[in-house]
Amino acid sequence: MTDHLDKTAVDIHDPLFVRDPYPVYDRLREQFPVVHSDLYGGFWLLTRYEDVKQAATNWRTYTSSVPGVTAIPVITPRTEPQLPIETDPPLHSRYRALVNPVFSSQRMDAMRPRVRTIATSLIDRLVEQGHGDLVADYAVPLSVDTLAEFTGLPKADSGRWVSWIGRMFNVRDRADGALASREFGLYIDELIAARRNDPTDDFLSLLIASTVEGHRLTDEELHAFCTVVFGAGFETTADALSVMLYWLAGHPDDRRRLIAEPHLTSTAVEEFLRFSTPIQIFGRNAAVDTELHGQPIRKMDVVALGFGSANHDPAVFPQPGTCVLDRGPNPHLAFGAGPHRCLGAPVARLELQITLEEFGRRIPDYAVAPDAMVDWKTRGDRRGLRSLPVIIRSRAGTA
Repeated sequence: MTDHLDKTAVDIHDPLFVRDPYPVYDRLREQFPVVHSDLYGGFWLLTRYEDVKQAATNWRTYTSSVPGVTAIPVITPRTEPQLPIETDPPLHSRYRALVNPVFSSQRMDAMRPRVRTIATSLIDRLVEQGHGDLVADYAVPLSVDTLAEFTGLPKADSGRWVSWIGRMFNVRDRADGALASREFGLYIDELIAARRNDPTDDFLSLLIASTVEGHRLTDEELHAFCTVVFGAGFETTADALSVMLYWLAGHPDDRRRLIAEPHLTSTAVEEFLRFSTPIQIFGRNAAVDTELHGQPIRKMDVVALGFGSANHDPAVFPQPGTCVLDRGPNPHLAFGAGPHRCLGAPVARLELQITLEEFGRRIPDYAVAPDAMVDWKTRGDRRGLRSLPVIIRSRAGTA
């Protein structure tokens, strides 16, 4: 794909692109910053930072209010929007206002000890074994258990909804994805009914008790909210964790620096988010006829915002292909921009910060296991690892 770039057939799910999209992004930014691919029903891909940021912010030109457009291709055709990501202001603003208090800094501070307990328990198990898979044994369970704590989801059900999410977003088996979507939907409906009958202090009960300008959410609206929060709430963070831990496995100097200079944790987290960009591409629709870099984009065309490309744009980020732990400024778009900037950003940052701190304290030296295959996820609009086998070469007190 990178030897001869057919700009009409840019395949964001091609295995070579998935493994390393950045050479393609580099060529597109330079030669075709707005490119139309005929694949997956046809879409425009924006690759330069300023264009992506402007499109993410300008909802009047690039709308989110078309059900299913956020994924390319549309995984499961729908007629009802997922809330709040598939609405535009002012309705979007009203929906966001419902849940903003749940993501307050005070709530994050209260969550910190519980997330640290989850992380240290998982790390202790890895240390005891001397080896493990940092995706299956750390990134996924940390993200899943944190989401369960945050939302009040039954932890006993976590295995089921992790399986459903993985199947729902499998672009290789659309039939099974549709089946998983139905199963997941039934599970959410059962949770809604249970909380209506017996409310608690969890996320879903809060939504049930809330109103939007005097309007109490219907079961359909509650279902749409829960699909987004429960469905996307763990996968992207697990992906960010997996790429961060993979980078550190191969860069011992960075590991040692973070241990020696713990004040770098916050800037390092932002840099790993820029570098990995778990949501590489996110869809919109053109709300009106428009033009960008001489390319005519017609109303209702699918427009893919290339967040991964934007975060590696050398016009904004010097040495974009390298993690610079103290990079500043770092105006990355890993959480999007504008009204749809990710609500869950504080939770993701919390998990990444605690991971850096506790790995530095408890596993100062680890490496990818000999002969292990680095297994990237199969979707190019997301970036993360499916497995990361490692060996623990030193532990706290033995480095």
